[in-house]
Parts: sequence; structure tokens; C-alpha cells
Amino acid sequence: MRDVVIIGGGHNGLVCAAYLAMGGLKVTVLERRSIVGGAAVTEEFHPGFRNSVASYTVSLLNPKVIADLKLAEHGLKVVEREIANFIPLPDGRSLRTGGGITQQEVAKFSARDAEMLDIYDARTQAVADMLRALVLRTPPNVTSGNGWMDALPELIKAAGLGNRMRSLGIDLQRELLDLFAMSAGDYLDRTFESDPIKAA
Repeated sequence: MRDVVIIGGGHNGLVCAAYLAMGGLKVTVLERRSIVGGAAVTEEFHPGFRNSVASYTVSLLNPKVIADLKLAEHGLKVVEREIANFIPLPDGRSLRTGGGITQQEVAKFSARDAEMLDIYDARTQAVADMLRALVLRTPPNVTSGNGWMDALPELIKAAGLGNRMRSLGIDLQRELLDLFAMSAGDYLDRTFESDPIKAA
């Protein structure tokens, strides 16, 4: 018998399994492929070329997870890319981002969008910082317990969360809600309105 069965041995499933096992539970992970790791697996996608198939950024890997699971001791080494992204376009042009060249690359398609990149980056970073701060916190549960005395600590927690959200200001609060409510593609389409960028 097992306490928990996790379907899918991707990186998220493995992290969940590790935390549950560290908490004393008996965990079974089921994966249909012959290897585990999901998007974080490095595979040969063309003879002689290896890459992680979908894990394009490590910024989403929370430092607490790295520390708790002692991933560095197990061989994790983060190698930063010189260029974050290379996007070839059907007309023969391309868009590269990262490495200090993003603005000049975007300017090839839209000077207006290139001028707005610093503002966009600052706003996105503020929202991302808020999400990083919240992701490891248990959400308030004001319905727990048997009465208002039991719910009071949760109400205080909710008030603290509200104060933290207010520090963003109304515009960035809207940005945060938009991120929850729309897809990444929709968000980028709204932010960068020039057609070549949409195509990229």
C-alpha cells in the first residue's frame, strides 16, 4: 500500500514526490516513458544535438527547492546561455533575446516596442517578484475551523496578503490579475502590438 500515487514523473511530479517522501509518506510515481524528468530531460533532438526538450529557463526553479532537495549535491549545475532565445521567422529574419541585445533586436521590427522594453521589463519584474514571494505561502482559508475565533488568524493572514498586493499599485495589480486570467500568448499580444512581434 502507498499513501500517495503521482501520475507523471516530470520535474513537478518528482519534486512533489520528494517532499511527500521527506514528510514520511510512502509515494509511488508512475511514468509512461522509459525516463523521468519531463520537460527537464536532455535529449538528442537531431543527431549530434542535445538540449532540454522544454525546460527553457531555470528562473522558475525556486531556490528553496534547490536547497531542500540538495540538487547541487546531486549534480545540478546552472549554465547560463549567452542568448536567451533565437526565433527564426518564415521570411528569413530572426529575433534574438538576452545577452544585452534584446532592445536592438526588437527595434528591427518595431522602434516603438523597443523603446517600451525597459518599462515592460520593470513592470514584469515587479509582478514576478510578488509571485515569487507568494508561491511558497499557504493561501488563507477563512472557512477553516468552527467559528470566527478559528478563522481570525486566517483573516489576519488574508489582510497581510492584501497589504502586500496593495504595494504594487493599481496598475500592477491589474497586470497580476491579467496574468492569472489570460494565456501567455494573449498577454504578449496585448503588450507588443506590432505584427512582426506577434509572428515571432
